[in-house]
Formats: sequence, structure tokens, C-alpha cells
Amino acid sequence: MTPLPEPIAQQIVAWLGSGEIDLFIGYEAGTVPLHATPAFIRKAGEVSRLIWDATCETNLAAYLKNLRGQKVGLMVKGCDARAIVGLMQERQWRREEVRLVGVNCPGVVDRLAVAERLGIGVEEIESASLEGDRVRVGDITLAIQDVLYPMCRTCTMRKPVLYDVLMGPEFQGSPQGDPFAHVREMEALSTDERWACFTAEVARCTLCLACRNACPLCYCTQCFVERTQPAWFTPTTAPEDVQFYQVVRTFHLAGRCVGCGACTRACPVGIDLRLFLDKLRLDALELFGYEAGVSVEARPPLTTYREDDPNDFIL
Repeated sequence: MTPLPEPIAQQIVAWLGSGEIDLFIGYEAGTVPLHATPAFIRKAGEVSRLIWDATCETNLAAYLKNLRGQKVGLMVKGCDARAIVGLMQERQWRREEVRLVGVNCPGVVDRLAVAERLGIGVEEIESASLEGDRVRVGDITLAIQDVLYPMCRTCTMRKPVLYDVLMGPEFQGSPQGDPFAHVREMEALSTDERWACFTAEVARCTLCLACRNACPLCYCTQCFVERTQPAWFTPTTAPEDVQFYQVVRTFHLAGRCVGCGACTRACPVGIDLRLFLDKLRLDALELFGYEAGVSVEARPPLTTYREDDPNDFIL
């Protein structure tokens, strides 16, 4: 648990004191080992609760959908800041309505990876701590780099693209492999094999909607799954309903998903939703040269038209 640097804490105090923000969202120590919890700070005296370390995984931009009309400050990692850029592109938020503490992010710890390394269940981790670049669980220490989330290990944008103040040393390492290697493996499969991969992965889905709720870009006032006139599908765990939900949600994020992995981390049954979303991220990159959340001025590919747009898929 690492308190915020004093200059950063004082800046948040100043924003709250001047009325520039009504609320600051950051992280504080949680009750679950290796997992910081979101903190909602409305008074200057509460700023001392805030921390930053490799346990701060939640994409705080997801809370903005419930805070329209307020002036909000929040801590943002590289992927979180890109989500906010996406919201600004889609006119959901204006730059003057948010104050951002950017964090140079070395990646966040995956508790499941820690448990797997130790050969125990995640619920058996009763206490743990960070010691520099190591994770200590009892008498055992692990290198943090070995227990990061997969999307963190291959991240190419650890520095936020948008911030008012920036904290933390800039990451000097390089991505551990191709961020789309898992997608290319799936693309190498036959059509039948890809379908089998998809159906097997989503068969565990219980339609709890945790993925939707954790996603900062899923901000519709009424989600398609809750519409009744017309009703898009029946909310059951029948294979056709689960598959329909996952396919439609994935395509709703085409050209918009920033690859933060919030949906995959939120899934209580461990579905690798990142696999499907990263496929569309790779398509946007290869077909249109576009990466979501990099520039507020950029226009996402599905909102533009060019005469040289790829159209080989059109019958």
C-alpha cells in the first residue's frame, strides 16, 4: 500500500477546495489481498485514504456513466485514459468536466496468476504484500512481472494519453510479446474450429452482465438486453441467448474497445472475453490503421467513410 506523492495529494485537495471537481475517484486499500478498492473522495480530509500500487486494477472510467452532470476527478492508467478519450469522442464527456491524475503504469497484479504460481486456490491467499518489484505471500516472493494480467504484459501504452498531472516513473521495459498473438492463433483455425472455440468459451456465461457493467464504453441508458419493445432476445442461459448476447456486445465495441481487460477481469466464471474483443481491435488496426482512444480528434472507423475503405467482405 503506497500513499500518493504529496504534490499529487495536494493537487487533488486543491481541486476539491476550489470546486473544480465535486468528486475524486481513486483507489484505497481493500479487504481482499492484492486488490485495491475504488475510493470516492468528496472532502479534502479524505484524500489521505488514496493509494497507488500494482493492485489498483479497476478501470475507474466505468463509473463516469453514472456521474453525468458532475465535475469529476479520477486516477487513470494508460488504458483508462484511452477509455475517457473514447467517451469524449462520443460526446459523453467534455474535457473541462474532468481532472485526471495520470499514472505511468507498470501493470497490475493478477491474483489468479499469483495463486496458480503458488499452486493454491485464490481464496487461500489470506494475506499478501508488495515489496518493490516483488509480491510476497507468506514466505514466498514472486516477481511482479511474472504475475501481471496478460493485457498488462503486452501493453504498448503504459503512459496515459490524457492527464492534468502525471505521477510515477515512466516504464522503461518493452511489451512481453505480440499483444495479438492469441488472436492470430484463433485466426489460424478453420471456421468450424473457431466456432467451437467461441461456443466452448461462452458456454460458461450466466448472463450476469458483469462484463457490461465493468466496461467504460458500455454506457447506454438502456442496454439492448433490457429492451422490451422490441425485445432483442430472451434473457436465459440457453446457448443461443448467451451466444447472441456476447456477439452483439462484442460488435457494439468494434473500433471502440481500448483493450483494458475490465470485462475479462470482472467475469466471475473466467471467460476470456478479451479474445473476441481483441480480434476486432486487430481488424480496426489492420484494415483502418486505427487504435481506439489515442486521440480525441480522431474519428473512429465506423463513424467515417473513405473511398478506399476495405470492402472485400461485401457481397
